[in-house]
Amino acid sequence: MNTQLIDELVQTLRSISLEDRNAVLLQIQEDITRAKIQARIQGYEQQYNMSTEEFYDRFLTGELGDSSDYMDWAGSYEILKP
Repeated sequence: MNTQLIDELVQTLRSISLEDRNAVLLQIQEDITRAKIQARIQGYEQQYNMSTEEFYDRFLTGELGDSSDYMDWAGSYEILKP
């Protein structure tokens, strides 16, 4: 990792209020969580050779069944969808 960038981030966090610092840290945690969910979705797309949009449409009609992978994929998509 870039040490200078980390040092600048630490200095910035020290210069803001505790409330703002907590908000920044919460946003970082949310971004990490979203990235992990997106990676899981991409894995399903590759595994099943299908876009998430196609999968979700087919899943909602009952065409695909309700395997644990499909339930996880659908739930992950629902968390991230706009």
